[in-house]
This record gives sequence, C-alpha cells and structure tokens, in this order.
Amino acid sequence: MESTVRILKSILIGRDNGTRAAVRRRIFGEGRSTGSSSDSRTEDPGDDASAVVIVSGGRVLEPPKHITPPDGFEVALHRDALEPGEIAQIIIGGTAIAICNVAGEFHAVSNACPHAGSALGQGSLSSTHLRCPDHGWEFDVTDGSCQRLPDVKVPIYAVHIEHEAVCVKL
Repeated sequence: MESTVRILKSILIGRDNGTRAAVRRRIFGEGRSTGSSSDSRTEDPGDDASAVVIVSGGRVLEPPKHITPPDGFEVALHRDALEPGEIAQIIIGGTAIAICNVAGEFHAVSNACPHAGSALGQGSLSSTHLRCPDHGWEFDVTDGSCQRLPDVKVPIYAVHIEHEAVCVKL
C-alpha cells in the first residue's frame, strides 16, 4: 500500500526537483530548489515567464533579454550556461523542454519521456543519446528517435544561436 501511495504521489505531484515542482514554485512562489551539487539550475522568479537562471560552475547566467530571436523562436538560455555534455530543463512558452549541449551544438527535445512521462532533462547525455532517468529509454537528440523502439519518437525543436542566446522554435 505504501509503495502505491508513493507511486501515485510521484505521478500526480512529481519529484521535488522535477519539472512539475519547478512549475509549482513559479506559480505558488514556494522556495527555490537547492541542490547539493555546485551545479544547480533554478527558476528565476522574475516577471518573464521564459526566464531561467542557470548556475553552472559558480556562474549565474540568465537568458539574454536584449536579443531579438528569429520569427517563431523564443530565447531559451544563455549560450554559455551549458557546458558540452550538460542538459538544462526549462519551461518556455508553457512547454517543458530539455536542452542538450552535444560537443558545443545545442539540441532541444520535449522534456517528457513518451514511455512514462519522466523528465528527460534529469537523465544522462552520452554523445547524442539522452537516457531517461527512470526506465533507461534512450533518444537521439538530433532526430528524436528511440533506440529501443524505432516507432517511438520524442518531439524535437529547432534550435538557433543568436549572438549569446540559445533560441528554440516552439
């Protein structure tokens, strides 16, 4: 019974450090997430719904506000916010996405695993493969294809670099 309650809580409420928790913090103004590592990502409580503060290696980098993205694109984060091999989870335009830096090239995919809805941005990145943290499904961030089941894909989003901004087309 206890495990069923724990599973239901995870499904309905989400993990403390997951995307749904970030949304709750943004809406209800709960305290910021505090990670134990020196590389943590937290939502910016500012008025801009797409703003995310990323703390990476002691640097705080907000998405550049002075950049005008191309038509259909939104400024997602600062280009220097992610080192190669890192992943950022953000909500932009009401859409949860995971942005991956693969050897200096940025890729954006839906943050929800099509298998069970897990936050892909909490997974691991190996070359161009993003591994789901819960069940190990792997997705190629360049085309969204699942390595386990070729008929399954995760939605991908076009990425454009405009000066120091990583812009995503929703």
